[in-house]
Amino acid sequence: MRQKMEEKPSKLVPALIGGCVIGVLSTVPIINMGNCLCCMWILLGGVLGAYLYRREFPPGHEFSSGDGAVVGLLSGIFGALFFTFLTYFFWAVVGFKPGHELLQGILESRGDISPEIEEFIGELQEKGELNPLIVFGQLLFSLIIY
Repeated sequence: MRQKMEEKPSKLVPALIGGCVIGVLSTVPIINMGNCLCCMWILLGGVLGAYLYRREFPPGHEFSSGDGAVVGLLSGIFGALFFTFLTYFFWAVVGFKPGHELLQGILESRGDISPEIEEFIGELQEKGELNPLIVFGQLLFSLIIY
């Protein structure tokens, strides 16, 4: 007879905790520079999520590397969502517009920019980085990296 298969613990809570660590540490100025060291905070959040998931198993219970990989993947997805939300939340609250000067420099330095590009840059400057297209692009980029 087959033994009754034990249910595995939920991967959601450890992944949320790992994702929160990724999002917060990747957003806070100065601390976020840790990601320049081989994506340190992203790896830390994934490992933390897998570690917390492993702790939920009883001693001697088998833990597959696939389970750890899934928790790490979910931690990265949640981390990208938290990072994007926190980044734009702080930009909206503080009024920080990091690309504003860059866009202004492009407009001033190039005389041969087409009117369509000039109009697009003007719209970006007006709306800032809270433009839905920019937010979606940031989220998509973060999902790929994280």
